[in-house]
Amino acid sequence: MKKIVSTMLLATLVLGAAPLAFAQDGTAPERQNNVNGQGSAEIEVNGTLGADNKDPDATIPEEDVNWINVTVPTKTIFYNTADDPAIKAPTYNIVNHSGRPVTVTANGFEAGEDNSVLPEDFDLNLAVSGNNVTTATTSLIAGGQLAENLNSELITLANNENHLTVDGAAGESAATFTYTGTATVEEQLELTYTLNLKFDAVSWN
Repeated sequence: MKKIVSTMLLATLVLGAAPLAFAQDGTAPERQNNVNGQGSAEIEVNGTLGADNKDPDATIPEEDVNWINVTVPTKTIFYNTADDPAIKAPTYNIVNHSGRPVTVTANGFEAGEDNSVLPEDFDLNLAVSGNNVTTATTSLIAGGQLAENLNSELITLANNENHLTVDGAAGESAATFTYTGTATVEEQLELTYTLNLKFDAVSWN
């Protein structure tokens, strides 16, 4: 019986010790010291104050939100006329100033509380142009109904040096977007919406 218990205890210790080869922060084993039979260890410490997320060599963890440095417009417009159902809009810019590529996703489109009843043929789309586009046209409103659970990846912007990867694969740090669609109206309707864009820094590891 003692032999069985000892064997089980040994197996538990061996299995339980296996994860110790990996740090809790995910540090690779080759970057760890196995302190065995010594009473102390020295650990190199590197710090950065005022880390610049525009610098590709900045010591900010990969995919950290602090890599995000993107310019987008604060307000946008679309319109049509009673004589022409086609929706028109200016062209707007999205620019990535970060040292990492950034993926842009449309993940919300909400209507204002005071919006009028919408025409049943009202369609509104978000149209994106640029290098490395994932979704060129995203439906925001179809048949007068807002898109539900919007989660449309639009584009991956290259970093501020126009690189998509650490190896220097070429891309563009800027893109444009506008609105398209149609609606039939007989009188002017004032509408308000909020478009939510999500930004994710792309890892170079």
